Amino acid sequence: MSRAYVTTFPSFNSVCHRSRRANRKFHGTSKTKIIQVIVSSSSNLGEFDGDDVWDHKTFEFTRFLEVAIDAAHEGGQIMRKFGSEGADIVKTKQNTRDLLTVYDGQVQDVIVKRIRDNFPAHRILGEENVEPGADAATRATEEAFALNNSNNNNTDDDDVYVWIIDPIDGTTNFVHGMPLSAISIGIASLKTREVVVGVIYDPFRREMFHAVKGKGAFMDATKISVDDCSKIDDCLVATGYAPTEASSKFLLNATTNLTKYPVRSIRMLGSAAIMLAWVACGRVSCYIEESLNAWDTAAGALLVKEAGGIFTDFSNKEYEVFTRETLASSGNLEVHELLRRATQ
Repeated sequence: MSRAYVTTFPSFNSVCHRSRRANRKFHGTSKTKIIQVIVSSSSNLGEFDGDDVWDHKTFEFTRFLEVAIDAAHEGGQIMRKFGSEGADIVKTKQNTRDLLTVYDGQVQDVIVKRIRDNFPAHRILGEENVEPGADAATRATEEAFALNNSNNNNTDDDDVYVWIIDPIDGTTNFVHGMPLSAISIGIASLKTREVVVGVIYDPFRREMFHAVKGKGAFMDATKISVDDCSKIDDCLVATGYAPTEASSKFLLNATTNLTKYPVRSIRMLGSAAIMLAWVACGRVSCYIEESLNAWDTAAGALLVKEAGGIFTDFSNKEYEVFTRETLASSGNLEVHELLRRATQ
């Protein structure tokens, strides 16, 4: 019988220490097993539908996944070594709440080197190369996805992908020694802007969340799914806010609306990547935030979708790489609509 890492309401018993112990043998040495479960439809650890079509693109995406996992593991070693007891702030970005450490750049550098060594024609959109602020993030995303970029004149746009990287998502947690930060790597087609591979690595729990488009979502080698929350009062909601006055006002309004329903409870974990990964594996029912960048959400959006969830903006438009509003839920349309109304 295959192991599951799925939360169902009203009980959280499936996310328990026994499940964690059963999966721990994959932690730290999971890449080979992860790739095996992706390429084998008969694996005991995760099975795909019998009508899956494995074309050259699928195997290409699997190669992307392998490199992304290697890169995330290498970056995670830096985070574990220097972030377990807190890290010094190098500078602030927008304000004193938007932090940067020397390790953000170091982690991004090791990821970028892996990408360049394996896919020199691909493009990279990394948080640490972008000026702070929503406008700068939007401009950088537009530039990364501009067709016929001069750097790739000899490469067909069909063969170019954009790696969307947040080297340390949850920097404030990292600075304060709180083990709630992650590496997020999403890979999107330049031509279609569709995310095809997503990896979120929590180096402190050694949990590798990953998805390939159309092949399901996994934590290490175990297939995961969103919870089955069908009533708003059973939902555990995650949220957060950007270091701006407008985002703070949104948070206060949305949480007030949510408590009026009421929802079961509200959590702020300080890492969009972790909250999206936890929606995908059923630890939380949904995640709402007002203003996020592509590197915050690309990998997590694919994970949520492949795990059976829904990801839209606050007008109910399906996620794409320019989406800034985040409403990720476990897939019940009635619950999703109630959550959307709470954002208004």
